Amino acid sequence: MATSAHASSVAMLVQPNAPPAAEIPTGTTAAPSNLSAIGADLVDKSQQLSLKQVKDLSKMPIVAIDLYSNEPIVASFPPKAKDRSNDDLTPAVVGKMKEKIALKTSETSHKTFRKWLSKIKGYEDLQSDVFTKIDDESAVLIQSSELYMGLRRLEDGPSYLQKMVSFDNSNTPAFAEETSQDVGITLANGTLDGSVPEGDDFDRVVCKIRLHDKKKALTVLPEEILQLVLNQAQYHVSRKKSDETGDQDTMEDIMSYPCAIAVPAPYCNDQSIEALLDATGSTGMLFQRSVCALAGSLIPETEEKPNLIAHHLHTTTQKRMKQFNLKQIKNPDATFDDSILLLLAGVTKDTAECTAIEISANDNAKYVCPYSKFNVVCNVSRRHENPESIMNECFAELFETLDHVAPDAPTPIGMISYGTVSEQKSIQMKWDKLKKGLETWEEIPHFATKSDCVAIGTGVLGGVSHGRLSTFVQLPNKKKPKAQLAIQTMNVAPVAVGVMINYHGGQNGKWTPVKTIFDFDRRVPAGPYSLELSAAESAVHRDGKLSDQQEEEFCKAVTSKEAAKYIPDREQAALNLRVQIVQKFTRDGKWINIGDVMSPLTIIEKDERKTACEKVSLELSVGLSGLITQSLVGDRQSVVQATKSARRSAIQWYLGVSFAILFFGGFLIKSWWEDQVFERDTQRLLAYYKHVLPGSMLDGDLQNARYMVYKYRNKKNKLWSGLEKKYDLPVLLEHEWQNYKQDEEDGDEHEDLDEKEGDSTNEKEQDL
Repeated sequence: MATSAHASSVAMLVQPNAPPAAEIPTGTTAAPSNLSAIGADLVDKSQQLSLKQVKDLSKMPIVAIDLYSNEPIVASFPPKAKDRSNDDLTPAVVGKMKEKIALKTSETSHKTFRKWLSKIKGYEDLQSDVFTKIDDESAVLIQSSELYMGLRRLEDGPSYLQKMVSFDNSNTPAFAEETSQDVGITLANGTLDGSVPEGDDFDRVVCKIRLHDKKKALTVLPEEILQLVLNQAQYHVSRKKSDETGDQDTMEDIMSYPCAIAVPAPYCNDQSIEALLDATGSTGMLFQRSVCALAGSLIPETEEKPNLIAHHLHTTTQKRMKQFNLKQIKNPDATFDDSILLLLAGVTKDTAECTAIEISANDNAKYVCPYSKFNVVCNVSRRHENPESIMNECFAELFETLDHVAPDAPTPIGMISYGTVSEQKSIQMKWDKLKKGLETWEEIPHFATKSDCVAIGTGVLGGVSHGRLSTFVQLPNKKKPKAQLAIQTMNVAPVAVGVMINYHGGQNGKWTPVKTIFDFDRRVPAGPYSLELSAAESAVHRDGKLSDQQEEEFCKAVTSKEAAKYIPDREQAALNLRVQIVQKFTRDGKWINIGDVMSPLTIIEKDERKTACEKVSLELSVGLSGLITQSLVGDRQSVVQATKSARRSAIQWYLGVSFAILFFGGFLIKSWWEDQVFERDTQRLLAYYKHVLPGSMLDGDLQNARYMVYKYRNKKNKLWSGLEKKYDLPVLLEHEWQNYKQDEEDGDEHEDLDEKEGDSTNEKEQDL
């Protein structure tokens, strides 16, 4: 499976954006009698769970795992309540997971494990033939598979992984003869099909597990090892459910329990998330660990053991409300802002992270969801062999980042730590020392949480994603209340995404500096970002004479390169163009290649012949989990074809413009000419009446003359011949009458038709 070229988006990390606060009224509304129609689409779309999946899994508990913790803990969220009038469901702790999995070293264990990998045998067979106790000295121990999930090559991972598991750098295929015959587990460079690694996106870090000294080692992907961990968690959740309800599910149903995993920010990257999704299946849910910790820390406790964090938030809100009431007296239009900024800090086996999250909407609609809006502001995380030692640096960087991305944010009212008891004590000591030098943060109190806080919060978010925790709000102009998720989370990117471009091709070509497309703390999901790539620009870059900063000269050079005489240059530039998508997992980390090097302006034909394209757009998007999706948009015409199309388009454009000019210009000329002829004939008729009927009503009657010319506009000859026949005088043009008068004065006699015909003539003329 490719890492960066995801054809479609996959499961996301957190809930979709909350609707505007103005649309959510204060208080709650009683649920209507028919909930099926209103809540039909109440599914967390960010997890890409279909309504059918949610219905099929509604009778199953959700398995929530704090997987990356030094003390992994499993919690469960109960199935959907049959009686919707009493659906205030709460998660429950199942217990701590064993950090290691012990496998027997025997021939039977080897055969059963191999058949499990081939899907011939199931988890029950592993329990009876493969699993053993941790203290078995001969057992093969598997641990921390999540730390190298999604790694393509051993050298891409941190060096401290070698202290946890032995490495094999021989790069031999899975079917090759092995030099070592010792039982145990070894990490090695491999591929998805077991062939020799070739340095492409098909490579994977694999586990070679030998369970018998006379048997060949079994090559196992880290995702398959994680499935063992998830199966163990599912099995223990089923046992707890059976003890509580007395119902015993089949092993097939148990292995179908949906799993929710809390993922630290550095592991919210394309490679790790893809591997986790492969391990959890289509019903798996992934959430940021800090958000899970916040959800778990806000759950109210009993009266005997009150939640100190919830009490502090309540008292702080009351103080703000009193201040607001005084302010409202002076300004009646003021509105109350119930948002509260909290800081969270936690460590795992190899990560330290600090997060700033703003919470609001304290509507108490659900017992486990006192606040329905989580707005992640920023996240600072790092990977280290000893994460507690870099906690001070994370605190300082969080202070600077928060001041940069949200300078107007209010002062945080608390620091919440999560993890084991020893980890939280270390965090508290470092925080108490560091906050004294952080200006306005000196008075921020520290709150410790239970070690199962993350697992509990993961169960809550899993219940929200499956629609088991929902609220009903009355929106304006709506008769019925609308169901919505009990918690809506707006997240930011925990990783950065960039691209590098090589215009010269080859393995050792010169790459441009990384161009950051999506930076840290960018609101996600983000994109698509369109990166325009063209052969002409690539040709200019290959020349190396101009840069993008010289914008005007660069555009002129690109335009000149689009000429037909530069077709060979553009073809060569397109065939050599290379693009590499990269991702940075931590702010001080290095850029990691995601997927193979792409040749977006090259098409591989059926005969494996390469064709150069003229233009294409590379669209990049980053999901809530840091997963990258990409697509190439464009018709991908060849350089020669694109040149012909451009030339044809230019000719068509000029022909179109010429036709438009001739077409519309002809109408204009025709209209102008008809207007000139109309005025000329009107004056001609007036001049004729003036000569033949001087002093009559028709003499000087402009409107009548215009009407007559308009009436006979398509038969002017009939009008002129009729007048000539009636008055026995030719109808001359206006300027010709002067010559005609001169001829009369020279002795030409003209017969006066008016005197002969009398009044009858005038009546007939009136008809004309």
